Amino acid sequence: MIRRYWLLGLLALVSACSQQSTKPAAVAFHNLNAKYNAIWQADRLKKSLQKKFWEEHKEDYKSMLPIIPAIDSTFGQQHATDIDLVIKKASLVIDRHQNSHFVDDAYTLIGWGRYIKKDYKNALETFKFVNSIDNDPRSQSTSLIHLYQIYIHQHDFTSAEKVGEFIQSLDLSQTQKNNYLLSRAYYHQSKKELIPTIALLEEIIPSLSSGEEKARLYYILGQLFESQGKNQLALESYAKVKKSKASYELQFHATLAVHQLNNAPEELEKMIREPKNEDHVPALYAALGEIYFKNKEFDKAKEYWTKGGKSGSDRGELYLQLGNLFAKQLKRFDDAAKYYDSAATYMSPNHAAYASTQKLKTTWSTYLQLSKAVSQEDSLLKLSNMSLAELTDMYQKTQKKQQRKADSILTKNVPVQNTVIFTRRPASPEQQSFYFNNDQARIQGQQEFSNKWGLRTLEDFWNRKNKNNNLTNRIVDLTQNTSNASSENIKASNDNPVLSDSLQIWLNTIPKSPAQVAQVKKREEDALFELGKFVRLELGEKEQASILLKKLLTNYPGTSHEAEALYLLYLSSDKDSPAQKNYRSQLFDRFPTAYFKQLILKIENGSLTETNELAAQKAYELAYGQFKANNYSEASRQCQQILQQFPGSNLEDKVVFLKALCYGGLKEFTSYQDNLKNFILAFPKSPLTTEAEALLKAYTKNKN
Repeated sequence: MIRRYWLLGLLALVSACSQQSTKPAAVAFHNLNAKYNAIWQADRLKKSLQKKFWEEHKEDYKSMLPIIPAIDSTFGQQHATDIDLVIKKASLVIDRHQNSHFVDDAYTLIGWGRYIKKDYKNALETFKFVNSIDNDPRSQSTSLIHLYQIYIHQHDFTSAEKVGEFIQSLDLSQTQKNNYLLSRAYYHQSKKELIPTIALLEEIIPSLSSGEEKARLYYILGQLFESQGKNQLALESYAKVKKSKASYELQFHATLAVHQLNNAPEELEKMIREPKNEDHVPALYAALGEIYFKNKEFDKAKEYWTKGGKSGSDRGELYLQLGNLFAKQLKRFDDAAKYYDSAATYMSPNHAAYASTQKLKTTWSTYLQLSKAVSQEDSLLKLSNMSLAELTDMYQKTQKKQQRKADSILTKNVPVQNTVIFTRRPASPEQQSFYFNNDQARIQGQQEFSNKWGLRTLEDFWNRKNKNNNLTNRIVDLTQNTSNASSENIKASNDNPVLSDSLQIWLNTIPKSPAQVAQVKKREEDALFELGKFVRLELGEKEQASILLKKLLTNYPGTSHEAEALYLLYLSSDKDSPAQKNYRSQLFDRFPTAYFKQLILKIENGSLTETNELAAQKAYELAYGQFKANNYSEASRQCQQILQQFPGSNLEDKVVFLKALCYGGLKEFTSYQDNLKNFILAFPKSPLTTEAEALLKAYTKNKN
């Protein structure tokens, strides 16, 4: 009898364990196991991962902090095992406890795991599914808030707004309400709507307990006030950071922001001297540079930014600021190019300015190449005007200067004798088979090397066959009588084969004949024009472009680039200034048929009316008729008249192309080639550009 009751009890217990059963005992059993087993373990892992996220998260205090930081994909990769374990634990509830009340919680945890792995697509589907299987307000609200945040991260503001409206209709707990309001503030922050962002933060912050989260939001509030020019409110917000039990990192940056707002460089200097700020010295130098830059003390800004750029994780950003300083304020463009190159090297790929910095590096590298080309040709022209004696004297002085530098380096590398003596333990007979353990073999090797090569410094190409064995022989005695300087210098160079050979090689690079000088001048002329054009059109530097283009027109009157140079000078001058009128007049008088004249007319007249467009269409048809009838001169004249009467018309590319074809028909091949080049340059998107390129290529091929 007892055995029968025992079997009945066992059967009842087994039936209660069934996850398909809706009986109270079965549901209670699965609720207990789901909540205090899989869900409890998954939730513990989730809280641990959230803590690790904030510990590993690096704030970019130079920029506006996001209210809800975006998930970094590297975090998901580094903690993939723990995240997968959260998903696995939560999945056990779905597999084994389907009749429990915690299936929706399990799906919410799975969705969160996918969210933290930045698997937004599957996370969205999971959170949507939670709201379709259960009406539990707690899990439904949590999943909808996560859904809302993902849409904001993706900048899908339309979908985010729809979810936000639905969340507002729910009965939220205080924690959920705070999470939603923070998400709402982040929504407005992402849309650059600062006023509602500030209003929401001011509503949320008082309800939070003191701690890192509250301090961080006060810091963001200070940044928002500062961006609006409300410095007093910003100072009050930064002051509250310290009262909210913030970490030292957050307190440091709040203090830094206060001193910057108060324009107090002396306070930052004090912070530099404090031992506790040793790791933050680069940030302090950067802040000092910003203060002096704001005060237009550019040399001091350069000094502190340079100090900060020598170390620290934000050296890429500091080099970028230095590049901007040299380019825009100091107008030292060669230095700017070098700093932009360094900025691109050290800038983190995750930095918001990474792409723009890489573009700056490319642009300014091109500038540096053009600038060096101009400097090189200019130097060659100056050297070509010097006598042999002057060139020899210059070369010897340069060699002597380099020798002094090499000797100073060599002196520094000479070990101080009798300071520290190291003794080597005698090697065993077996070990002496190794070359460096065999003193006799080592000494013999040194002697053989010295006999063959002499005393050699550690440098590149030490074994060149014409390398002088005695370094001191490079120094040439320049103490001879000045009246005999030329002959003595040449004699000295002849006595030293290395110096003589090197001098002759250098002299051979200097142009001397009229033909060589003419080639250098032509290269400098082209380089000056290309540099001036690049500075104006690519860098937007009007003043520097004017200097270069004026130099071109002064040094090379009648240059083949004169028309375009005058046009660029027109663009670089102040509107309606005497200088602009002068360049316009010169261009119109000297080059009445140049396309650059039409560009100026187009700028001055603007777009055409519909009536003028129709008139331009009729005039073009007449000109085209003349072209078809082989009346090239008349067709060309009519094209020029259309360009002057109707600049900027919709048919402008066709008119310019037809005019180029007229020069071909007239067999004026130089004008034909120039007009095709100008057409390709002026109308890169025209349907006729492909044909123009083909004609130009064919002409060049036949010409050669």
